[in-house]
Amino acid sequence: MTEERRCVHCRRRPVDPQWRPFCSERCRLLDLGDWIGERYRVPSESTAAEDHDPLGGDRGS
Repeated sequence: MTEERRCVHCRRRPVDPQWRPFCSERCRLLDLGDWIGERYRVPSESTAAEDHDPLGGDRGS
């Protein structure tokens, strides 16, 4: 049996091919707003660039 795919945002309605992977333009825009509002986060490790002090100061003092 093939399971019907659900909208990745609301998870209630089936995916509409026109808005795939969403069910509607509304869900697509709501998801975009979540990304813009930084409500989604991708976990990452600290990088050397984040630890770099551009002024060359000592962080310990």
